[in-house]
Amino acid sequence: MESKNKCKMCNSSEPLKNSHILPRSYFRGLKKGSGQLYEVKSSADIEARLTNADPKEELLCSDCEQFLSINYEKYGTRLLKDTKVNPGKDTVTFKSFRYKEFYLYLISILWRASISNLERYEHIELGESINNLLCHCVRNNRLKIQTSLKLDHFFKISVIRLKDESQNLDDLTLRKVMFDMSVEFGEKPQDGILYYFSVDGFLITYHFSSEEDIHMVRTKRNFAQLLNRQNMTIPIRDISNFKQIVDGFNTIRSKSGEFRKSDT
Repeated sequence: MESKNKCKMCNSSEPLKNSHILPRSYFRGLKKGSGQLYEVKSSADIEARLTNADPKEELLCSDCEQFLSINYEKYGTRLLKDTKVNPGKDTVTFKSFRYKEFYLYLISILWRASISNLERYEHIELGESINNLLCHCVRNNRLKIQTSLKLDHFFKISVIRLKDESQNLDDLTLRKVMFDMSVEFGEKPQDGILYYFSVDGFLITYHFSSEEDIHMVRTKRNFAQLLNRQNMTIPIRDISNFKQIVDGFNTIRSKSGEFRKSDT
């Protein structure tokens, strides 16, 4: 049996670092030097609170932390932060897009959430075999699984830039709210499973499914799916199209009033 104190990526017994699931730079940007964040959970029994909101745990050794940072996180985090929205446009463009690097960056986040022992990620459970597959692809910087099969045939990732056409929420507010990793299961097994989170005004979704027809696995495309293109066009869509996001903001509004009352 593997020791829980071994690195989850390389299995070494080197001292483990306090690893973040979502990169630390996201939390640092949200805090803006204040040191705390306003945290809201959907459960009616849990009150909103100020918190350090910097969830981390001992997962990876220093070498693997550096590997993820250098090979994926530096590019992935900057890509979302630096992509600007032009007023009146319905798309944004990732220029000189490095598909494999960004795709594996997002896969590394899903993998870390799945192997995490933190209570906030207990609902993200891919299973040992899939966790091992994701780790193998991330560690070896590759998408190929077999001769004709790749990881992105089974995990199709879509990216959508959010906006609020009602103008109740400006773009800065959308960028300064983070929705942590969540999951939804399809009504039928063939519908697959959807994992998603939101940072910097972007909604990231992972659609995991397996088709009986191998041709369908390779060729099926989802809305806003990332593709291996030099310039990747990302759609901008109103938040009203995404019930989970609307419900999230409604929860923030209702609980912010309760928080202010309790703080007086």
